[in-house]
Amino acid sequence: MRAFWKSFIGRLHKAADAIHRLLQVKPFCYSIVQIFILAFLMTLITDGFSRGSVIGPFVFLFTHPLIFLVNTLIIAIFLAPAILFRHRCFFYMFGCILWLAVGVIDNIVLHNRVTPFNAHDFRMLDDAWNVLFKYYNLFQVICLGLLILFGVFLLVLAFIKSPKQKEPVQYRYAVPLCLSIIFGCILLCIGSRKVGVMAKTFPNIADAYHDYGLPYCFVYSIIDSGIDKPNNYTPEKVKDVVDSLAAQKTPTPTPDLHPTRPGKGDPNIIYIQLESFFDPKRIKGLTFATDPIPNFTYLRRHFTSGLLSVPSISAGTSNTEFEVLTGMNMQDFGTGEYPYKTILKEKTCESIAYDLKERGYRAHAIHNNTATFYSRHIVYSNLGFDDFDSIELMDGIERNELGWARDSVLYNEILTALDSTPGSDLVFAVSVQGHGKYPDEDILENSIELTDVYDAYSDNTINGLKYYITQLHEMDELIGRLTEYFKDYDEDVVLVLYGDHLPGFNFENDDLVSGNLLQTEYVIWSNFDMATEQRNLHAYQLSAYMLSRIGIDNGLITKLHQRHMEYNDTDTDVYLEELTLLSYDMLYGKQFCWDGQSPLVQTQLTFGFHDIELDSIHVITDPATETSYLQVFGKHFTEYSDIYINGTRYKATVPVSDTELFLADVSLSDGDVISVAMPIDDTTVLRESAPFVYHEDAAGR
Repeated sequence: MRAFWKSFIGRLHKAADAIHRLLQVKPFCYSIVQIFILAFLMTLITDGFSRGSVIGPFVFLFTHPLIFLVNTLIIAIFLAPAILFRHRCFFYMFGCILWLAVGVIDNIVLHNRVTPFNAHDFRMLDDAWNVLFKYYNLFQVICLGLLILFGVFLLVLAFIKSPKQKEPVQYRYAVPLCLSIIFGCILLCIGSRKVGVMAKTFPNIADAYHDYGLPYCFVYSIIDSGIDKPNNYTPEKVKDVVDSLAAQKTPTPTPDLHPTRPGKGDPNIIYIQLESFFDPKRIKGLTFATDPIPNFTYLRRHFTSGLLSVPSISAGTSNTEFEVLTGMNMQDFGTGEYPYKTILKEKTCESIAYDLKERGYRAHAIHNNTATFYSRHIVYSNLGFDDFDSIELMDGIERNELGWARDSVLYNEILTALDSTPGSDLVFAVSVQGHGKYPDEDILENSIELTDVYDAYSDNTINGLKYYITQLHEMDELIGRLTEYFKDYDEDVVLVLYGDHLPGFNFENDDLVSGNLLQTEYVIWSNFDMATEQRNLHAYQLSAYMLSRIGIDNGLITKLHQRHMEYNDTDTDVYLEELTLLSYDMLYGKQFCWDGQSPLVQTQLTFGFHDIELDSIHVITDPATETSYLQVFGKHFTEYSDIYINGTRYKATVPVSDTELFLADVSLSDGDVISVAMPIDDTTVLRESAPFVYHEDAAGR
């Protein structure tokens, strides 16, 4: 043993001597100083952008010096590789520009959606492009593009013009030094988490950025994805949980709950996830001459309802949707992660759709936005839906002043979904009308008037609120129409209404009369007798709770929630640990809960509820110019329909009505094949008509 310690101490001495000699090399000694000075300055600057404050970073420095140091070490990691290059100044500058860009983007993102910028947002670039012009006008987008190009130009120019080190890089010193800085900083950062200086989980990502700094939270979002393997993850532990769930009894409906139309089977279940919807009467300092959401208010007072805790503010619609559909807790996933953009694109997942299909339900998804938004055209197959009706397949779309589809279009789509099958239906509709960014100017001719407003609200905020609340009023009209229609419907219906998150205003918790920024509201309404209960829930509990009210317990996670809600122990560690255990096992583990083989088979989505029919075509030729025009007649055309000729998409197609399309300047030959389709892009279509073969001798038809 003595020999071991003697050898160990000798090696420590040698390592110390090597580091000492390394630090005697002046260029590298200077480099270490340069790296940490630059890292310190960039931490101040990026934190300033993140907080939108000049003084804030200095307050952060002096009140939380250890946390500030960790953020400085993280930036130093990205600057350290510069010492491996003769263009050292350029790579210092490049590293600083990258972090400056992260800070600026975070500031812009916070201004528009309240939720901070994180690494998972890069998975959302296609969706961001789709909504870009809802947030910025054409001039702003062009300026942004030119700014990016100018930045790239400056980087190239800086690389060419930046001075080189006179002496060649001494890699025998540079590489060990670079690795020492990187791994030393990493070990210190890991140590800070071990001792509790830095958090491992973020209940609220916006608060996390404020409490722990932009560099730490952003980098953590890069490496933090999926569900971490639970410490107690074993086949035996999973089996214990599953066996205990199998032994529990199916929930018995309350005495007041019974279908008034016996013999009809399970009730139809309709969800409407309302975009950015919550009761504006909860905003402190606002009063109204009349209630802007009278239908929702009435339902909250007379039917089962409560506050609904959701995983995000202003953005993250799909994460609330994910929790409601699957019963899984977003807190178990990575920082800022969107499961719709990660695991659910490649793997099936237990959901209320799969659970109810065990009872013979047909599962329909409806969204009055594009099918590709949040990759729903892929994800809904892995969540067990049979069909997906997106805006590309909807007729009669009306748009609000910002270009979002009004939710009134959902009325007919929901009724069509119910009529499409003879049995019980699950309809999951996602609204979009209440989406931001809310305008700074008063752009409405008729808006909900605010009878009293706090002086603290600026004119820009007031204009945004008037627009937002007017959208809520119109969304509320949809609720009224549906409840009035289903009141006398000849099948049992359960209607679940809830907001996905609060709107993107810079509210604080103190700005609300009740609840907090992570709480919207929900209502469970039925056209048959159901006992009324006021209960606050998490979004991941909503479906299990609703099913318990009607005596359904299909699904392991459903059973888990119902058991703990029955005994009112949903705040216990055991409950959340069991939920994490099942969620990990189903999505990332070995699926012990299903004996190693998932029973969930990916569905083949049908898009829309109607076949596209192409009945006839008419070719008109102008003798003077010899230019031909094509008219296509049929059924179920929409504003997203395009004419295809021999497989080539013609984007210049003009929708005239739901029965007619028009295409100018086209030349047809005998035998050309014509069809009409709703495309996602140039190679993929959601739905397409049967082919129509053109014959010149058929008088153009």
